[in-house]
Amino acid sequence: MLNYLSLDMGAESGRLMRVAMDDSISTEVLYRFDTPVVVDEFGRRCWNLPKIIQEIKNGLIAARSVGEFESLAVDTWGLDFGLIDISGALVSLPVSHRDHRTDGYLNKAADLVGLQRLHHETGAQLLEINSVFQFMAISEKSPDEFRRAHRALMMPDLVLQQLTGELGSEYTIATTTGLYDVFTNSWNYKLADDLGIPTNILEDVTDPGIFRGELTADVADIASIGRLKCIATTSHDTAAAVVATPLRSTRSAYISSGTWSLMGLEIKRPITNEISLKERLTNEGGYGRNIRLLRNITGLWLIQEVRRDLRSQGQEFSYADLVQMAEKESPWRTLIDVDAPEFIFAGGMIGRIQGFARRTGQPIPETPGQLAQCVFVSLALQYAKTAETLVACTNQLIDEINVVGGGSQNQHLSRLTAEISGLPVVTGPVEATSIGNALVQAISLGHLSSLEEARKLVLESNLDRKIFEPSKTLSSDELATAKERHLRLMDGGKN
Repeated sequence: MLNYLSLDMGAESGRLMRVAMDDSISTEVLYRFDTPVVVDEFGRRCWNLPKIIQEIKNGLIAARSVGEFESLAVDTWGLDFGLIDISGALVSLPVSHRDHRTDGYLNKAADLVGLQRLHHETGAQLLEINSVFQFMAISEKSPDEFRRAHRALMMPDLVLQQLTGELGSEYTIATTTGLYDVFTNSWNYKLADDLGIPTNILEDVTDPGIFRGELTADVADIASIGRLKCIATTSHDTAAAVVATPLRSTRSAYISSGTWSLMGLEIKRPITNEISLKERLTNEGGYGRNIRLLRNITGLWLIQEVRRDLRSQGQEFSYADLVQMAEKESPWRTLIDVDAPEFIFAGGMIGRIQGFARRTGQPIPETPGQLAQCVFVSLALQYAKTAETLVACTNQLIDEINVVGGGSQNQHLSRLTAEISGLPVVTGPVEATSIGNALVQAISLGHLSSLEEARKLVLESNLDRKIFEPSKTLSSDELATAKERHLRLMDGGKN
C-alpha cells in the first residue's frame, strides 16, 4: 500500500489527508484546521499565511506517527495570491476574494479593454473577484506592494514556496486568474499591460504533476518527517476533484460541491462565444491541459453563512439538522438568485436573503428550515439552468450530473437537482479533492500510468457512490413555473 499526503485547503477549513492506494483507495483525516482570517493595516480581509503554515507544520507532526509517505501536494481555492519579494519573503498577507477591494473593477477593466476582450482573450468568466481585478486594485490603491514584489504566487504555489523555498506556477490554478490565455497556453502579457498590471510578477507556468522540490530542512526537522517530495498537483481544488470524478462519458457533467459549486464539462479545447460570455462560463485548466468549461456558482457558502448567523443568535444546528428541517418546507415558497452580488461577502447572510425576498415581492423566510430550503432549491434551480447553458454552448447533450465533494452528502439537494434538471444525479466520492490531489501524485511518481487508470481505480473503489433518478413527483407545471420565476429573479425582476 502506498500513502500520499494531500493538503486540501478551503476558504472555511483545511485538512491534511492520508490517501492510501493499492487495489482500492482509502482516506483518513490526519489533521484539520480552520482557515484563519485577519484584517490588515489597510482594513483588508486577509488570509493569515503564517498561521496557515504553522497549522500545516502541526499536521505534518501528526502525520509522522502514521507511517511513510511517498509525497505531499497542495490544493486550494482559486483567485487569491500572495506577493513575495526577491528574498522569498511576503510583501503583504494574501487578500481574500471576499474583501471589497475589487468593487467596481470589472467595470473599470471593461472601460479600458472591453468585456469581449476580457473573456475571449482568456476564456475566463467575468467575476469581479477574479485575480486580474485584484491586481488592478493593487496597482491603483497600494502600488508600493508591486514595487516591492518579485512574484505573485497563487495560494497553492505560495504554500509550496513556504514549505520548499521553490518558486512555481501550476497550470490549473493559473487559469483561474482571468489573465491566463487558455488558447495560447501562456500569460496574456498584452492584456496585463493594457490594464496597468506589471508582468514581471508572473511566474512561468508548468504542467500539473511537476516535482516542485522537497520540504526545507527547517520544516522537515520541525515535523521529523524527512525531506518529503512535494508535487505541484492539479492545485486548483476543482481540478483535483474532477480528476477523481469517474466520468462515464464526455456527456457527463460534474459539480464539485463545497463553498463554491463548480459545474461544468470536461472538454479538449476552450470555447468562447456569446453564450459563454452572457452566461458567465469559464474555461479552466485540467489535468493534461484539458479544459473544464464550467460556471462558478455560489454554493454551500450560503448555508455555511446562514448557520454562522444562527449560531451568533444562540441557535446551534448541524448541517444535517438544517437539511432535515428544509425537507419539511414547501420547495417553491421563496427563491433567490444564488449568484446575486449581495451573497458574495461574509456576514449577515440571513438578512441578505430576507432582503432579497422582500425586494422581489416574495414571502420572507423566517425559520431555519425556510432559510435552508430557500438555499437548497435555489441552488438546484441554478444547477438545472447551468446544465441547459452548457448544452447550448457546446451543442452537446448531457446524460447525467456527477456531484463530488462535501456537498455530495446532501441527499436532499441531490434529489432536488435530479427532479428539477430531469437528469440522473450520481454522487461521490465525498473526498474527491484530496483523492484527485493524490492521484496526480501517483501518476507523477509512476505508480499509476494515466488519468484513465486513476479514474478506473476510483470507480472500482465505490467511494460513497449513490444514484438519484428523477422521480417525476413534481408536476411539469410546477417545475416550469419555478424555472420562470428563477429566470426573472436572475434578470433582476420580481417574483
